[in-house]
Amino acid sequence: MDKYKKKKTIKKWLSFINLEKLSGKSQKAIQSFESYIKKLTYDRALRLFLFAINNETKSLRHLDSQLVNPDLRKTFEMDEISYSQLSRALKKLDTSVLMEIFSQLLLLVHQQTEGQKSEKIYLVDSTTFSFSQPSYPWAKFRKTKSGVKLHLSLCFMEDGLLHPEQFGISNAVEHDSDHLEVFVNKPEATYVFDRGYLDFDRFDKMHSDGYFFVTRIKKNTITHVLDEFEVKKDSDVVSDQLVILGKKKDTNKDKPFRVITIERKGQSDLRLVTNKLTPKAEEIGKMYKSCWQIEFFFKHIKQHMTIKNYYSKSEDGVVNQIILAMIVYLLMLLIKLELGLKQTIFQILRVFRAVQFESYDYFVRIFDPG
Repeated sequence: MDKYKKKKTIKKWLSFINLEKLSGKSQKAIQSFESYIKKLTYDRALRLFLFAINNETKSLRHLDSQLVNPDLRKTFEMDEISYSQLSRALKKLDTSVLMEIFSQLLLLVHQQTEGQKSEKIYLVDSTTFSFSQPSYPWAKFRKTKSGVKLHLSLCFMEDGLLHPEQFGISNAVEHDSDHLEVFVNKPEATYVFDRGYLDFDRFDKMHSDGYFFVTRIKKNTITHVLDEFEVKKDSDVVSDQLVILGKKKDTNKDKPFRVITIERKGQSDLRLVTNKLTPKAEEIGKMYKSCWQIEFFFKHIKQHMTIKNYYSKSEDGVVNQIILAMIVYLLMLLIKLELGLKQTIFQILRVFRAVQFESYDYFVRIFDPG
């Protein structure tokens, strides 16, 4: 760790991003940004916004005032900057460049986690970010509210390790199911999603295209039982059946699926449908129950990454802030992976914030005093 003794923790964190390796198109966008925002380079603007999101900075005015901190000034090699300059910079950040940075970091995550699990499980869901309608009239949602929706595919691996794999941002009125087909693109992987994506024709297509899925069906979904599988007496699995879904029994007879009914204390039974025939019913139930992990992820970015406070009222500014939050998460995950830390992302984040202007060697020794 000698090479890190003098490097500040925050600089190590940011060093995973390599702007020089971005595409020619992104390089041109960066040049365009710097010709428009003359007093702020793209690199400094990016680092400032990532710092702000990671530290739950409440507003751009708050970020402006934080620049009185000599450590922050020295690290980013800049003096004070006005709120209006920061506001223009956030809106002017090219979304496609931010997405390429996200992809660059995602590749590093893939390299760090390669071989950790043979079967990939992707959790698919969405969450809505709401704000006042008068201030955000472009974000159509309800009569009294505006909002945008984050559609997410989250890769779930062993030991609770997870990361955003793919995402899209839309107006909150857009239906979830419109985004599922974009996310389903890795044959042999298993996609787990809730019944908001329920579509029998989509199930048929996913099955024929070589994708596995686990999802929930409604209590009144019509099923035609073809076969019954044995279930353990001491299990919460009520039944495990091979069925044909829907009313059209004859036309769908060559496309059977598996429906597993699971008993839940104090709640109605859970009915799951899947095209995975080999795993035990209990394993299928465990896959579906992993859905809570994506809710945990949404809670994390909303509570700990400034998504509850918006830096801009423009569409570009809001979208950019959400993408920046995804980048921030990957940066912290890369620290966790590089050091092989067992602590959660939030536990690492709390320590990181406390010592971000100290040496990276000092940060590492907190987790490994020996």
